[in-house]
Amino acid sequence: MPSDASLISLPPGDIHLWFCFHGDAGTPELTAACRALLSTDELSKQERFHFARDRYRHLLTRTLVRSVLSRYAPVAPHAWQFASNAFGRPRIDTPDVRKAVGLNFNLSHADGLVVLAVARDIELGVDTENIERKAALDAASHCFSPAEAQGLCALPSTHQAERFFELWTLKESYIKARGLGLQIPLDSFGFALDDPGTIGFALADSHMGGDAAQRWNFWQLRPSPKHLVALCAAPAPAASATTRIVSRQIAPLQWDRPLAVRTTRTSAGI
Repeated sequence: MPSDASLISLPPGDIHLWFCFHGDAGTPELTAACRALLSTDELSKQERFHFARDRYRHLLTRTLVRSVLSRYAPVAPHAWQFASNAFGRPRIDTPDVRKAVGLNFNLSHADGLVVLAVARDIELGVDTENIERKAALDAASHCFSPAEAQGLCALPSTHQAERFFELWTLKESYIKARGLGLQIPLDSFGFALDDPGTIGFALADSHMGGDAAQRWNFWQLRPSPKHLVALCAAPAPAASATTRIVSRQIAPLQWDRPLAVRTTRTSAGI
């Protein structure tokens, strides 16, 4: 178990993003070490995946969550417990919650990448996509707001796939931050991406479900040429006015290091 002296500082307003680029399998030694950290339920779920690459990704993902959270609180990786709300949003449910007070996390994975966002007293959601896969452009009219769908169709065909993934990851990040799943209709909120580098956000109803658009900040990042990441965050009132994003690359149970990640768009400050 990590000592207090070895824990990573997580000041108010900071969001730490952990990027795990991975293949389809690990060494037998790494697999055994990862399995030793997982709960019975996590191991049972892993076995239900049909493909070996999906079993490995699940194993790596759960190991990432457990090992990284132990960098912020004096809890051994195997001792973390989790629960989900009625809509499937996971949360920390460790018996001695004082050790993890205010700690919040969110997780997303795509082909070749798992990304974990960690913050304290900040509501957040993160989503990633591998943009080399085929974009479901025919679903835009059902999943996007009218303005988003019209803007997408107005683009040259060569730009539509990238715009689709920009919109999709942003929408997923917001839904995950709210923790309500598809109780929030996908066409009830929308993003404006016409101006380079910026993200505009609006709700169809300015106070939809007790929410307000100005509560949220958004960022889009490109951790690799083929991966797009969207981050949504609503800092607590006591948090610092400026949100700082810190990125690291990690191979769970092996190594981690700082990672320079390019932010391509943001709503902060506009």
